[in-house]
Amino acid sequence: MADQLELWKEMMSNCCREIVTLREDIIADFSIKEIMFSLRIMKETITIPVEWEQEWFRWLQELDPYLHYGSVIRDHNKATKLHNINIYNMVGEFLRESVGLTDASAYFAKHWPTQLQHFDEKGMYMDPGCPILYDLTTRCQIQLMLGFGYQGEFAAELDRMLCKAGEATLLMQSASFEFPYGGRSNQFLFNETLIAANAEYESVRYERLGDLLKASKFRRCARLAIESIERWMRLNPPRHIKNMYSIQSKHGTESYGFYDKYMISMGAFLAIAYWFTEDESVESDNLCPAEHGGYVWQTEESFHKVFANSNGYSIEIDYSADLSYDATGLGRLHRRGAPTELGLSTPLSAGESFSLSEGVERIHAVIGPGWVKPEGTFQYLAECGGLDVQCTVHEESKQSVRFSVTYRGAALQGCEAVLEHYELDASGLKLHVELLGALHDEVHVQIPVLITNGEETTDFRIQGSELRVKLNGYEYRARCEGIMSISEQVYGNRNGEYKLARAIVKEKATTIYLQLEKV
Repeated sequence: MADQLELWKEMMSNCCREIVTLREDIIADFSIKEIMFSLRIMKETITIPVEWEQEWFRWLQELDPYLHYGSVIRDHNKATKLHNINIYNMVGEFLRESVGLTDASAYFAKHWPTQLQHFDEKGMYMDPGCPILYDLTTRCQIQLMLGFGYQGEFAAELDRMLCKAGEATLLMQSASFEFPYGGRSNQFLFNETLIAANAEYESVRYERLGDLLKASKFRRCARLAIESIERWMRLNPPRHIKNMYSIQSKHGTESYGFYDKYMISMGAFLAIAYWFTEDESVESDNLCPAEHGGYVWQTEESFHKVFANSNGYSIEIDYSADLSYDATGLGRLHRRGAPTELGLSTPLSAGESFSLSEGVERIHAVIGPGWVKPEGTFQYLAECGGLDVQCTVHEESKQSVRFSVTYRGAALQGCEAVLEHYELDASGLKLHVELLGALHDEVHVQIPVLITNGEETTDFRIQGSELRVKLNGYEYRARCEGIMSISEQVYGNRNGEYKLARAIVKEKATTIYLQLEKV
């Protein structure tokens, strides 16, 4: 322990010394929160020598947000460009204020009014492009402020946003207890540690309100999120993203998704989760929504997502995908216990925002339909953006959920609209597709087929209109009304390599049946 304490002291001294040398640098925005959070939790754990703290405070008192941080309002136009990084530095400023190193009130008065405009009606934070991860990571930073005692001018409104969006944390968790797909920084293991951090905070909220049932559901949500990433943590070496490629391959990662950095992020978010676990007497023995299912839930249009969960299955639909990262349509099919990459955990994308292994091609692909364009070539829903969408829920019960999604828009060439009707129950997913106003009586069905997750390979076969794919004791079964074929080319997403099973049905409507079964 003494050696570790000396190491921590050295790291703190180096960080405090170096942060004041930065100029308008977002490294300072991120670092100040980590420095102050580390100091706060260590002070509550051990007795820190006064001379250490005095040394660090001499440097930290020199910080000026407008001189050192990158994400601040420096002119009128800059106010419209604030995003999550500014909230990181504001959390750091509050923690500095809490130990007497600054008065953050004027800085907050200039920045929080703009930031509060970035929350949607469900309390979710809209970073540029609305990547789903940056909603949750931003909320977790804000909860640090509130959890450590911020009671200033903006506290009540911030707390209201966190309370509203806590429901989203529960309802977006998949039946495999993973974080949703969508946008940048996705599929990394730290995503689930953020679920845990936020769910533990919300558990404490409801415990204090006397709602022990809801407190228990949030606690269970947190525990299951952490358990869901143990598969990847048990590998040698542990992975930082949900695939089994070598770390050096960088398969599935953005240019900034470094192993060391994101493993540190995972540890930092685990520390937040641990620190807000207030009362061990609140048991995690009540099922959370990801377990009991029976619902369809839609985000605000800004995040363009539909989630459904029933009988151990869950699906996620992105109806207006950021095509540089994802694809439009049904991009996830999970079943509790099954390898998450087997059905599909995130779409395939033709965008080049993350790395793929050598020889692996890019394409926009989800589980869903295509059709014939006026000039005779094919178009798939997966590659379409900017569509007008209507989601209608028909049934939400313990037995099944049923809903429909209708897509319209100029991007559809060769048909006026695409209607998808979803029925999810204990037998799996039944997806009925209808092309409205199509020029040709011809539906093209496309289903990604997992070949490898980087280490393990699947056993798959196609017989007529049926596809079967096996991995780790589970079988993915897909059936449609046309004769299936399989692509020669291999395509990739963040989780692995896929071929594409395709079938042509000489009608304007068809039905796809999907199951994940233990074998």
